Amino acid sequence: MPGPLTRRQLLVRSGGASVALVLLGALPTGAVADPASLTPARAAAYAALLDAINADPAYELAQREALVAGFGSLYAGDELVRGYADPLLDALTPLSRMSPQAAHDALAALDGTVKPGALSLAALAFEQPEDTHTIVFTV
Repeated sequence: MPGPLTRRQLLVRSGGASVALVLLGALPTGAVADPASLTPARAAAYAALLDAINADPAYELAQREALVAGFGSLYAGDELVRGYADPLLDALTPLSRMSPQAAHDALAALDGTVKPGALSLAALAFEQPEDTHTIVFTV
């Protein structure tokens, strides 16, 4: 049996083993955010976008929470949607700090590509899923 270990030797040996285990994936690492999930700031921006649209008397959105959740699922599942939505949601972040009517007025005053992009983004929640139960009749 080898002689007694000093604290320094113990730390060096156990530290080296820990590094090796981390590199091999055997030890848990810190929590890492899912890069595909919708951040709270972007979710709030999307919800504020829906509220701004809903503030228009011509529209009435039902099931707002379901639309936000559905967009979150669509966002997490499609890299192209994330690439399209991220810059728009970042540009719309100030809407989340406004009342719905003020957000509506701010959205109406936007120019350039942000307003049409935002409206297209909001429309994603309303697209009907593909009909997977199509019945084909032959004559």
